[in-house]
Amino acid sequence: MREKAIQTAKRAGRILLAFFTGFAFFLAVMLCFMLIADAAADATMRWTPSYARRDLSPILAKETWSDEDYDVLYHQTGLSRTALDAMKGDSERILTFQEDFFYDGPTEHQAAAITTQHDRFANGYRAGIVDLEDGDVIVTSACHTYGWKNGHAAIVTDGATRTILQSVTLGVPSTIDYGGVNFFQRSPNFVVLRLKGADKETRAQIAATAAKRLFDIPYSVTVGFLSPKDQGVSPEATHCSHLVWQAYAYYGYDIDSDGGPVCTARDIVHSDLFEVVQVFGFDPDNIW
Repeated sequence: MREKAIQTAKRAGRILLAFFTGFAFFLAVMLCFMLIADAAADATMRWTPSYARRDLSPILAKETWSDEDYDVLYHQTGLSRTALDAMKGDSERILTFQEDFFYDGPTEHQAAAITTQHDRFANGYRAGIVDLEDGDVIVTSACHTYGWKNGHAAIVTDGATRTILQSVTLGVPSTIDYGGVNFFQRSPNFVVLRLKGADKETRAQIAATAAKRLFDIPYSVTVGFLSPKDQGVSPEATHCSHLVWQAYAYYGYDIDSDGGPVCTARDIVHSDLFEVVQVFGFDPDNIW
């Protein structure tokens, strides 16, 4: 009996050893996979033009621009017709956007959350950004979690002072950030979006309501899964892209392009309700 018990114990030990060995191997494989996925995300984070930089002075010297001129300027500066019309006559400023559009400097990592990295330009480099208006939305894909480009989104509550409302990470309630635009300007990509077919007053109302109802709301990644997507007038939880979605949902705009239970930053970029005002670090013909 004693010898049988010893054999049983040895067998159990071998099983446990095999289990822990297999589990350790599984963790090692998963870690390698996540590191490779993160490296792949880094490598594809910023798009830079494969085409040549052009001399824009002949176009900028014109009194009026043709559709072809607007197209050339868009692909050389990332500025849409809306942004270009607002800058017309300021050739020097438009050319600074061209400089940024073709910039391909070094990047570095910043811990945006426990598991999430934010890719940003090194040496304090910041890309130029258009004059923002209340209600504009800024999105970047430069935040990634083990290869998944979850990105980040925010809504502009005061364009004149470049103030944004955003929800950043676990344990931090949504905040009105008077310098938050810098986060996007230091990112290797971002896009500025503006609601189509709405006047400034309507967009300002959307921004003001967002600042009132969506400020100081706890962060949660489970909104849409474990709690309703539409959090109503007194939200109990939100996250970055959900906050932007909720702000527009109050006014009947569903900016979630795929209509799923969870709105992601990428869903917002692909919403037909927005026009692109500026694109930087993304392929202008295939944004994210």
